[in-house]
Amino acid sequence: MDPLIDQLTSYAQDLSFDALPEEVVTQTKNQILDTVGCAIGAGSSPPAMIARAMAAEVDSRTPATVLVGGEKTSPDLAAFANGVMVRYLDFNDSYAGNGAGHPSDMLASTLACADAAQGGGKAAILGMALGYEVLCGLGEGRAAAGDAGGRRQQWDQATYGVVAASVIAAKLLGLDREQMGHAISLATVSHLTLGKIRRGQLSYWKGCAVANASRNAVFSAMVAAKGMTGPDAVFQSPNGFFDAVGGPYEFQGAGSHDGPFRIMKAHTKAYPAGHFSQGPLDAVRELAPKISSTSAIKEVRVQTSRSGYDAMGSGESRWTPETRETADHSLPFVVAMGILEGGLRISHYDQEYFKRREVRAFMQKIRVTGAEEYESEWGAVPLTVVDVEMESGELLTAQVTHPLGHPQHPMTDADRERKFRSLAEPVLEEQQIVRLLDRLRNLERVERIGEVLELTVAR
Repeated sequence: MDPLIDQLTSYAQDLSFDALPEEVVTQTKNQILDTVGCAIGAGSSPPAMIARAMAAEVDSRTPATVLVGGEKTSPDLAAFANGVMVRYLDFNDSYAGNGAGHPSDMLASTLACADAAQGGGKAAILGMALGYEVLCGLGEGRAAAGDAGGRRQQWDQATYGVVAASVIAAKLLGLDREQMGHAISLATVSHLTLGKIRRGQLSYWKGCAVANASRNAVFSAMVAAKGMTGPDAVFQSPNGFFDAVGGPYEFQGAGSHDGPFRIMKAHTKAYPAGHFSQGPLDAVRELAPKISSTSAIKEVRVQTSRSGYDAMGSGESRWTPETRETADHSLPFVVAMGILEGGLRISHYDQEYFKRREVRAFMQKIRVTGAEEYESEWGAVPLTVVDVEMESGELLTAQVTHPLGHPQHPMTDADRERKFRSLAEPVLEEQQIVRLLDRLRNLERVERIGEVLELTVAR
């Protein structure tokens, strides 16, 4: 067996709910609650409606329930529809420092497979904790191995997400170790995703790429369960995964290293925009009371990490966004909303503020730079510095090392509920929200995960 597949299957087969520390169970429930809220808030978005329509066309002997819509479909299409909703608002969590992307995307395959297997809340918690371990573990291995001549930038995070989602799917669908190895092989060898998805003017597919990876992963597990085999040595052989993306690197699960479970390092977003906007928006929020008049601002300077600059501050499209997907990855736009509107809200995207003449004029006053030391000393130096220079010459400055939601500046239970309600209240009745919150907070006691999925459907 391929050495990396051997590592992944050994870890996944051995991990059980009972092996999860209490604080990991609590953190996992918090992340599931946050992610379900993000999905509810995105349920009526155009990509979600497309995905749900696709799901509604397919019947299955082992059905899974789609979040928000309640459609019964095949597990792979349920994973796709769930993932589109989880990701659309760019409000679900991130994983600081290693390029692992948004590990809560793994809820898509977790819910679909737990429901198809008629599992309960413990299965969902186990699947999510396992997904964070694999996805973030691969990300850390990738970061430690270096850039490999820029090859890693050619591939999207979905390239790694499909591996993690296949491990979750195989685990929750009850595959044995040999079948799980084939599921990982099939998912890995067939589903590399180009990094172009997140460059230039962004399309609907930006929020669908990892959802599609989850769909492919679940399908791979389903066919492996029926006896389909995949190629051997898929990672380390010539023409394998590492040759394509620039490896090699290793995976170490929480059971084999001294650190905490990786889900404990999840960064829950306080604002509906890309990961690298969270610090700048916190800084702008601090400065806002000191700005007497926005018309008197001469220039706004945002200093972030090199990765933050590359993702959200470089290229003409970040100053002239034409789509929602480009706008939520534009530091000039989100900072402009923080200053002009007193904060960033989902309605700013819905009403296309990013196309307004006065907003774009203000965005031209914003400068973004990336600092290498912020990249290499993550969390030890300010992750963001925002300077607002007034026409009078006055200089206002704020710096943020750990924005709200960072593992070293976590949200409170009240913060999490406030965010969840802001997403759920336009969709669900109060009694339903109360019941859903109770089920999510006590997820380990839920005997059938379908009960939670049904509570996300508007009556």
